[in-house]
Amino acid sequence: MKFTLLFAVAGLGLLISPFALPQVSTPPTPPAVPAQSPAQAQNPAPPATADEPADTMPRKYVDLWNTGNFDHLESIFSPPAAMVSHGNRLMLTPEMLKRVIVTWRKAMPDLNFKIEDTIIQGDEVAMRLSFTGSYKERLFANTAMPATDNPKTIRATEMLMFHLKNGRIRQIWEEYDELRMRTLMGGFWRSNEELAKAAAAAARSSKPAPVKDSPAAPPPKP
Repeated sequence: MKFTLLFAVAGLGLLISPFALPQVSTPPTPPAVPAQSPAQAQNPAPPATADEPADTMPRKYVDLWNTGNFDHLESIFSPPAAMVSHGNRLMLTPEMLKRVIVTWRKAMPDLNFKIEDTIIQGDEVAMRLSFTGSYKERLFANTAMPATDNPKTIRATEMLMFHLKNGRIRQIWEEYDELRMRTLMGGFWRSNEELAKAAAAAARSSKPAPVKDSPAAPPPKP
């Protein structure tokens, strides 16, 4: 009887002992952190604050054109920034943008863009603008010399769409009424026959035939 009781107690201990062992939990694997380039680590793009409207940086971009003040130019972009204008895509570098804005403001010192409408959808901002400027220096090739004593007022429209990253501008799509601008600036066009004659004359000459009132074209507006 004693041996039977002893074996029963021992068997019960074997059944209970696995559940009495302490349970060791495996720590969760931390999520992988994407690698950053040295430039990203040193100059991370600050995210937009909760109380900052999504169109803050697009409006600062328009202010660049209205003021010609480039003190905070680089802070509004998330590099590498790009622009699509008239179907052409180009990298939007600070140096190029400064050069174009200076050229336009030299031709129209009182250049002013007015934001007529703004549509915000997530990280994209669309704007409809109108702009005016007193035409005092030639901007486009094949246009008339402006009358500096009585400058003509140029009026045109523009559409801009911005793609943002962390609240800063990553890409811009642009369409502006260049044809209307050229017309108001006294633009002139040549027929196919005139172009053919000019090309034949240039081929016969040791140097290209001069083109009247056609200086080198300034950089396009991005």
